[in-house]
Amino acid sequence: MCDKKRFVRYVDNENDQYLSDKVGRCDREQSCGHHYTPKHFYNDNKQEYQPILSNTIPRSSVQKIMSFHKNEELESSLVNYEKNNFVEFLKSKFDINKINKMMQQYKIGTQSNKFYGTVFWQIDSQNNIRSGKIINYDSSGKRTKYINWAHAVNIKQKKIENFNLEQCLFGLHLIKSSSKIIAIVESEKTACIMSMLFEKYLWMATGSLSGLSQKKLEPLKNRSIILYPDLGESINNHTPHSKWKQKCDEFKAKGFHIKISDLLEQNATYNDRIKGLDIADYFVENLTKKPQKIISTSNEKILNMNMKNKKIKTLIEVFDLTNLNGSAITF
Repeated sequence: MCDKKRFVRYVDNENDQYLSDKVGRCDREQSCGHHYTPKHFYNDNKQEYQPILSNTIPRSSVQKIMSFHKNEELESSLVNYEKNNFVEFLKSKFDINKINKMMQQYKIGTQSNKFYGTVFWQIDSQNNIRSGKIINYDSSGKRTKYINWAHAVNIKQKKIENFNLEQCLFGLHLIKSSSKIIAIVESEKTACIMSMLFEKYLWMATGSLSGLSQKKLEPLKNRSIILYPDLGESINNHTPHSKWKQKCDEFKAKGFHIKISDLLEQNATYNDRIKGLDIADYFVENLTKKPQKIISTSNEKILNMNMKNKKIKTLIEVFDLTNLNGSAITF
């Protein structure tokens, strides 16, 4: 069993209680992979397993219609930011104007319950609201064990009977208003943070390591794409980078203009891999003052940052960063 703090337990939608302390999945998908499902739990305890299904008709016999959330539901979630731990964490790191712009672009919401979880709405290129992923964060910006979906909450509260979920990339709705190169990361949090740090790219997220698929990328077929997978330990000779590299090659063969960054792979330490750091982590750890910019008016300040963290030089070179005067940063 996974004994780390990132073990996410299953919730019984009938009573909103955890099935067991042991039933769940570690969200360290690459470095752990522990997954004890409700079905295994019921089988091990010799109980009948009856999953709640939205449709008992075999999938092959009927074409399901994709479900969408109403715009009113999204709009009603755009409140209570002072109680949203993710937003409060961002305020300790970034300028409030940048935060407000990002939240407006990505439609960041707050769940209307006592936990005030962050709602990451998945909106497609036609502005259809595919889903709302709910994640609770602590005051330090770290994920807690609670992850849910807006439609699951609606079903539990009997607002709807069923919901045919078909996910899209987080941030996909922004492609119509931007011609920028598209950068794809794993987590929604990372996409939000990187969008404030590097506006030269349009940042999107798959939601997980396994969330990268051709179906999700189809709306981006004619766009330039760069993949930025998280770090992770090598399991069965596969890392997050190698897994996405394999998919990247497959997508490229099918006509996608796509490549993968090895920035983290080439500069990561062993501890970085154990922690499963992502590209945003490399920057956030250096944002200790509020407000503070990632670029400086003097090379001396940049040099001081580089002395504290040798990764800064690499990041500056990869992203072609300049100082506030538009001049190249030299060391």
